[in-house]
Amino acid sequence: MRIEVVPTVEEIRSDQIRNRVVIVIDVLRAASTIVTALERGFSTVLPVETIGQAQALHTPGCLLAGERHCRKIAEFDYNNSPTQIAAHPSSGHPLILTTTNGTRAIQKAEKAVSVLIGCFLNATACISHALEQHHDITLYCAGTRSEFALEDGLAAGMMITVAEKKLSQIELCDLGQSLKASYLHVADRLAEVLPQTTTGKRLVQHRFVDDLTYCSQVDRCRLVPYVKERRILPHLVS
Repeated sequence: MRIEVVPTVEEIRSDQIRNRVVIVIDVLRAASTIVTALERGFSTVLPVETIGQAQALHTPGCLLAGERHCRKIAEFDYNNSPTQIAAHPSSGHPLILTTTNGTRAIQKAEKAVSVLIGCFLNATACISHALEQHHDITLYCAGTRSEFALEDGLAAGMMITVAEKKLSQIELCDLGQSLKASYLHVADRLAEVLPQTTTGKRLVQHRFVDDLTYCSQVDRCRLVPYVKERRILPHLVS
């Protein structure tokens, strides 16, 4: 089995993933928000690329979450913030989500055999579920503002580390090898490292320190979001 890594949303190519399982990684913060929303009991997450698409889908009972460059979209219920979503009372309502990079990455991956959503919160469950599907795997790092995001790469490195423990014959690209080594170097101090990344510094400036602490939690849950007919639904890994 081969694991490839794509470093930014700009480098995602739909023709390269038709027979592969894709894990979309956006640690800060779309993937972490999606995992949290489904864990909190939202029935589904609807990822859309534009604010207009989100507004067009909005119906009574739906909640809107989203940001552009860390700022909450006017008239939306929430920022793209997992801690804000975690504080919401458990409900069976849908959540409509639009973000700067993460939701765009999800849409670009839609031609894969299956599309999963991963971050530190569910890293082991996510890669374990991907391995069970017996296809080559592509780890899509959403990145930040068209550039590689270290936190996404570190989460990819963790997933690779877990995969190699579970399956002896894993073939890695050079980038995957580098990200695995980077993750192992900082594995015991993620909460210190995330605020020092480019995205982390931006979130600190916008006073989202709580989100950084929350998103650095490893294997907090066994829930794996998966995309079906452009909706994101929960799958629990035993």
